Amino acid sequence: MSEPPAAALDAPLDPPGPLRALLEIYDEGFTCDTWGGVETALWHLAEGLREHGVEAEFYRSTEGADLGALAGRVVRERVDAVFPLVESPLFAGGAGGADGTGEADGASCADRAGTAADEDRPDVRELRRRVVRIWHDVSRLSPDLSTPAPCPVHTPEAAAPSGGACTAAGVFPDGPAREVFLRDLPWTRCFGSRTYIPWAVDHLPPADLRDPFGPVLLQLGKTSVDQARVCLERLTGAGLPVRVVFATWSKEGRAARELVAPYAASGAVEVLDSYDIRTEWKRVYAGARLFVLPSVFHETFNFAAAEALQLGLPVATLGDCGALADFASLRAETVAQLMDAVVARGESVRPARRPWTGWREVAHRYATLIAAPRRAPALGV
Repeated sequence: MSEPPAAALDAPLDPPGPLRALLEIYDEGFTCDTWGGVETALWHLAEGLREHGVEAEFYRSTEGADLGALAGRVVRERVDAVFPLVESPLFAGGAGGADGTGEADGASCADRAGTAADEDRPDVRELRRRVVRIWHDVSRLSPDLSTPAPCPVHTPEAAAPSGGACTAAGVFPDGPAREVFLRDLPWTRCFGSRTYIPWAVDHLPPADLRDPFGPVLLQLGKTSVDQARVCLERLTGAGLPVRVVFATWSKEGRAARELVAPYAASGAVEVLDSYDIRTEWKRVYAGARLFVLPSVFHETFNFAAAEALQLGLPVATLGDCGALADFASLRAETVAQLMDAVVARGESVRPARRPWTGWREVAHRYATLIAAPRRAPALGV
């Protein structure tokens, strides 16, 4: 299916009682100052679900590592939906690992044996039936986070070779989990129980904080160190002020911090090494001329770019980067070409349209998805 059933949220529940959802978060929780897109989304999704009458609670990833314990809680507490992180062991294995080798993300033999034993338990099967997997990145299908290849079986425009197999075979495309994608793309069509629900950015107020003569806001950490160096050399060489932030979770982001350190020490760039986007968004975005994010990853959504548009900043990025390109006013095929465009046109380019979907609507659609099995069990969702 492509959309959840259009049942009213106040329709009778079978069995009666409040809807319940569990959402997995990283062990750092919501207390760290490197709060990012995943934390933003889950926090606002949970808040919105509660407004729609869903009892939403969080559990940490270390708790989710014990499938038996998580399954017992789901059955004991009559949980309707579980939202694991994409790294959850619930998604390891299948016909192969994310890289097609048959290995489940480096799990040990003992771990895989334990998972196999868990699969035979009735409560674990019940857990799987309640799973809602949100594809906020493509790591399970593409270990290097590049755009997943078209499936020769499920992508109409892909010519199926003799004996072609589904490219998603190793990540349980046939369920029983409900699969949520942020938009319709060829690689999502391997999943029969798919639904398309976007993210939102109205956690920040719409504003026009741009200064066309202010610093270039540059995020590093989603491209190589060599390409990051090109960005810094080209922008500072042109005499532009630069404000740098990082994708703190990636190894590229960690390497970029070391690269930027001498520039920061000399005063050539301003560095925001960490910040809390909930309270410090003006510190990050205000007064910048545009937001530059060179990314070689396939972005299913990009909060930083969407937030930039929400606050009146144009976005510049590379051409082949998934949803991120939809936010962009400037695009180029290479980092060098992108920097040339930023230097030449960064003052005059206008931002793209702001994202229009709000968190209230997003939460309503998730609440409908959670309620669907109890309101229409015959639909098999």
